[in-house]
Amino acid sequence: MKKHILTGYQIYHGFLSGYINLSHHRKHINDINVFPVPDGDTGNNMVRTFRTIANGMVSSRSVSAVLNIIADLSLEGARGNSGMIVSQFINGLAITLDKKRDIDSIAFGDAVLQSVDYAYKAVDLPQEGTLLTVLSVWAAEIGKASQLGIPFQDILRRGFEAAQVALSKTPEQLEILKENGVVDAGALGFVRFLEGIEQMNVSGLTSNHKRKKINVQDTLSSGKSSDNHMYNMQRGIKNRYCTELLIENPNLSPDEIKSAIKEWGDSIIVSQGRHRYRIHIHTNEPHEIVGVLTPHGNILKQKVEDMVRQEQMTGPERIAVLTDSIADIPLEILDAYKIHVINLNLIWDDDEYLDRLTITPEEFYRQQEVRKSFPGSSLPDQSFIDGILQSLMDHYDGIIVIPVAKALSGTWQQISNAAKPYNEGKKKIYVIDSCLNSAAQGLLVVEIAKAASEGKNLDELALMAERLKKRTRIFVSVNTLKFMVKGGRISPLTGLIARTLNLKPIVSLDETGKGMAFDKAFSRRGLLKKISLLIQKTMKKNGIERFVIVHAGDIKGARVFAGLVQKITGLEADYITDISPIVGMHSGKGAIAIGLIENEKS
Repeated sequence: MKKHILTGYQIYHGFLSGYINLSHHRKHINDINVFPVPDGDTGNNMVRTFRTIANGMVSSRSVSAVLNIIADLSLEGARGNSGMIVSQFINGLAITLDKKRDIDSIAFGDAVLQSVDYAYKAVDLPQEGTLLTVLSVWAAEIGKASQLGIPFQDILRRGFEAAQVALSKTPEQLEILKENGVVDAGALGFVRFLEGIEQMNVSGLTSNHKRKKINVQDTLSSGKSSDNHMYNMQRGIKNRYCTELLIENPNLSPDEIKSAIKEWGDSIIVSQGRHRYRIHIHTNEPHEIVGVLTPHGNILKQKVEDMVRQEQMTGPERIAVLTDSIADIPLEILDAYKIHVINLNLIWDDDEYLDRLTITPEEFYRQQEVRKSFPGSSLPDQSFIDGILQSLMDHYDGIIVIPVAKALSGTWQQISNAAKPYNEGKKKIYVIDSCLNSAAQGLLVVEIAKAASEGKNLDELALMAERLKKRTRIFVSVNTLKFMVKGGRISPLTGLIARTLNLKPIVSLDETGKGMAFDKAFSRRGLLKKISLLIQKTMKKNGIERFVIVHAGDIKGARVFAGLVQKITGLEADYITDISPIVGMHSGKGAIAIGLIENEKS
């Protein structure tokens, strides 16, 4: 029997071919995205995950060398559920085939089958009829075909055909797909990736193809960059945000970039590669840096670190409090209680931002008025989450994490996965499902941070958070449902009915954190009246301990509403602040929300 060998060259070119084909179908994959939530960004997330890998890959004959690089890059760039699953599968391959220069078909088939287990184990509640199912069917066929002694091109063709069949059956396995008449978006993305590899196979690529370049716009070569810098951390930091950007194909020279951004900060470094620059600056206005540079190239990566918060890690507190940027909390309160924040990613067409940092609420609503497309959001890179937890554990005895409701985002799952290594033996990191967002999430976070500053231990804080979240509520008045329809939060039919009748809803969350329409009115005045009645009922039933007001570009309306609540409760708002852009993309400009904590029942 002839022995067929797979090398790193084939993996390198196969991956690029798959990625290029996937990128051509990004919009369609977005359009059919209805599971796990219909937020229309699966195509964006998958392409960006694969782009990170394609940007950093290095060709080599060694299977292990190529896979190790791909695996590391996939962890760095994984976005969305599908990106995380693919990343875990690739890392499984890299682990299974470690130190292999080249492999035969049997070894390849065995590795693929083992790696599917890695992908399934990464998901808390695996759902069939998704990418996991198609990946599993594909791997099973690859494993079976690898035993037949046939060429790799034929093995991959059989796997591709099996994946196509499995994709067509996903609506039979997942009711929401059947209801919408679509296949699973993540699974389709994977099949498009396999299709690209199949197209390469048809062209007859063999192991004799070594370092031949694939010259396409989406495939980038990385230039060398110096990133060795240290700065003294001193009290009274002038520019608090250490900001770094990776920009592709800039049309400015390094000196021109320095000149363009110098008014916004100091400690500027511009490292030049062949096709990309890495830009470093200390600034108080990261969004201004992004705004200045966006017209001059494609910004691939953004990293913003809060040096004030880093400095605060050296204080006497033993427990760190960590949340995400969806928790609407003013900066002065974050500073006062040393609350650490993970800023989520906001994606708009080809632009990507860090929520609150590289796009402000004001700029977001300005763009929302003129852009026809709808933005999306994605989770931070896994390596970024890992880095935050490691940094905090270097300075604290434990961490309590309070992200947005598990039902609304994958943030809880991602942080929980990253926390597992720290919780072997004694638990050092609690990741709480807040079942809340926005104003209510912020209230919960601040109360826990206050308790942490008073010396409560990790177990006490976790118990307090679980109890307190049940007494924490949010009511949101929304001027329009247009953006909730665009974002898939409600159906187009519901939106049409509301628009026809001029209905203005009051939106809240149920006990699991899922959104629900709580009440409605036919005018803004009617909305405020309805919410006032809700506040009165709450006061009569349990009483209100404290409240906050948040708004989407309507500080005047927020102050008026705060005054109404004060008359009813006799309490002043703990704070009034703006809603994060990621929350605002669904609520739209003009939304006002109250977050409150009910008194504990006697």
